Amino acid sequence: MKKTVAATMLCMAVSTPALAQEADTSNARDGVRIELRATYETPTVSSLVEDDDVYKLGSSFAFGGELGFDLALGDSVVMGPYGQYEVSTVESCDGGFCVSTTGYFEAGLHIGYATSDAGQVYGKLGYGRLGFETEGLGLDTTENGSGVAFALGYEHGFGENIYGRIEGGYADVGEVYGINFQRRHFGVAVGARF
Repeated sequence: MKKTVAATMLCMAVSTPALAQEADTSNARDGVRIELRATYETPTVSSLVEDDDVYKLGSSFAFGGELGFDLALGDSVVMGPYGQYEVSTVESCDGGFCVSTTGYFEAGLHIGYATSDAGQVYGKLGYGRLGFETEGLGLDTTENGSGVAFALGYEHGFGENIYGRIEGGYADVGEVYGINFQRRHFGVAVGARF
């Protein structure tokens, strides 16, 4: 009987710290996420006359979505792939000739750091592709420019699954029609994580 009581007490002593360790203290925001995005975008061209000069093609709103999957690398850090697409509405016309952007695709790696149980700062690094169309003067064409893209932002959680984001980013989409193009954006997003 004494051996049974001693064995029971030993099991309880060993299992109590294990139960304490099972309490979730992680702030990492991991899992599958999907979001709706609205951004103010500004495609620009550079080095037309001099090196490093920059001219706006125009500014407008873009709308789209993003899908991602984040894996927890610790109590506060997540990392994972993402992909997004936004419909663009920028158009610039002069003398019957128009250049417009059609859509923007981006894919890459997302990394986040939890600042609290509801907040997270994050960064993205990936590949961006911006579509262009020209119309008028017999030059109706469609082209794509692509290159390196990055973004920085802040996410705030609202309950278990819903979150909001604010983000700014830049993409160098290379040469299109022999001209260097870039895309700058600043926007917001609302998403859900599962």
